[in-house]
Amino acid sequence: MASMKVNLRDKLWMLIPIMVTMFWGSASPAVKVAFENFNLDNSNVFSILLFAGIRFSGAGWLTLIFSRVVSGKAPRFNKSLIIPTISIATFQTILQYFFFYIGMSIVSGTTGALLSSTGTFFTVIVAVIIGLEIMTGRKFFAIILGMAGVIILNLNSDFELIFRVNGELLILLSAVCYAISNILIKHHGKNHNPLELSGFQFIFGGFVLAVIGLLGGGVIIWPGFSKSIVLFYLMFVAAFGYGLWAMLLKKYDTSQVVIFHTLTPVFGALFSWVLLGENIWRWNTLVALLLVAMGILLINWRSKAADLNDSAEHFSDLDQA
Repeated sequence: MASMKVNLRDKLWMLIPIMVTMFWGSASPAVKVAFENFNLDNSNVFSILLFAGIRFSGAGWLTLIFSRVVSGKAPRFNKSLIIPTISIATFQTILQYFFFYIGMSIVSGTTGALLSSTGTFFTVIVAVIIGLEIMTGRKFFAIILGMAGVIILNLNSDFELIFRVNGELLILLSAVCYAISNILIKHHGKNHNPLELSGFQFIFGGFVLAVIGLLGGGVIIWPGFSKSIVLFYLMFVAAFGYGLWAMLLKKYDTSQVVIFHTLTPVFGALFSWVLLGENIWRWNTLVALLLVAMGILLINWRSKAADLNDSAEHFSDLDQA
């Protein structure tokens, strides 16, 4: 009995990655809820960008506070952080969420969550192209599964492929930007505190998005405290999701942690069903969900020996929120 209690206690840490992937999965439908609460739609692009800028600037400050609590040291910005901050912010926040937020004004929450998850596959593709990783049969098959899921997801009842330039394509472009940002995080994270770097790039990227929104005539009308809670929730998801994930990767074997990323699109579909009333039980949604999840599982399924020799892949699972 005592050994069973010890074993159970040793497994309790698994609740944290499940919680983090639940946060990440809820992000796409939460953005849709925020659009409704703040009266944002695809005809109001600059207001959408202003909203995104406010969200990520707030997330940046929350991340720095979290870093202060975890490390016990006050975050300090210095000259060595200028290039890393600008380069990561360009892809992880500015470009990624420029495409993501505009695309989410068109696509459903379920589609957004599933297409965003393809960032895992694009990270491997980019890493192979620039020579950080070697393409293996397992990785190639995983990418094929993921891309097949994308195609099946966008089939209508007549088996015609529906793929809108201002919708699904923008979400995929955001996933590509996310992949590039992961490579940059891996490169710059060797010499800097990842939490501090994330906080500073969120603040800079959010500021740029907000300025673009304001210069374009974007306006945010405060909908009242109850409807604005979703904005604070989205700040929380970006800040603490990344922070908790980084701490898990530091404490546990990478292969033990990243496997939970398979749950992100599953939670995305479930939250879209609960919060938005979307029909996630269509055959193509379920098949796409299965294929994407299987692909992510294959990408991240590595032995402990591989963990010691191949450190590139785990960056494919840092926050997409």
